[in-house]
Amino acid sequence: MSRRLPTLVLAAALVVLAGCGEGEEGAVRTSAQPSITMTELASSVEAQASGFLRRDGSALHRSLAGFLGGEFAAEVSAGDSECRPGRVTAAIADPDKFPFACIVQGSADGDGLTVNVTLGFVGLDIDGRCWRAANERVTVTATAPALLSRREAMLPVNRIAGCA
Repeated sequence: MSRRLPTLVLAAALVVLAGCGEGEEGAVRTSAQPSITMTELASSVEAQASGFLRRDGSALHRSLAGFLGGEFAAEVSAGDSECRPGRVTAAIADPDKFPFACIVQGSADGDGLTVNVTLGFVGLDIDGRCWRAANERVTVTATAPALLSRREAMLPVNRIAGCA
């Protein structure tokens, strides 16, 4: 059951991200031949999301502070991240502009309360083994997903990037 949960969350997130890919600002075309697999991409996104969980000023940080107060610890659930190519993600209308979508699982703890965190990232570009993504969705424990506006998602504080 625990291994099926990330797949179910990914499917739900892809439905939530249905508005992505409608010619938004900040998107960059994908290189013709990315040389990274979705498994490698998921590991790389997961590694960058680890720091993102603690990034002050992000939409996620505001969401967690509402539950846990200003002081909390957060971590990514290692190995539970999943990525899919934009061309096979129904929620992405233009996979040339948004080449992938990823879901990252984590948790945060503050004042003795632990909450589960699910982040949805949409790829802005991928070039060889390097990529950029914007955090489009935040879910904390059993709350309804918070879908960030395109403007907020594109703010530098809500973006991550890396290379595998």
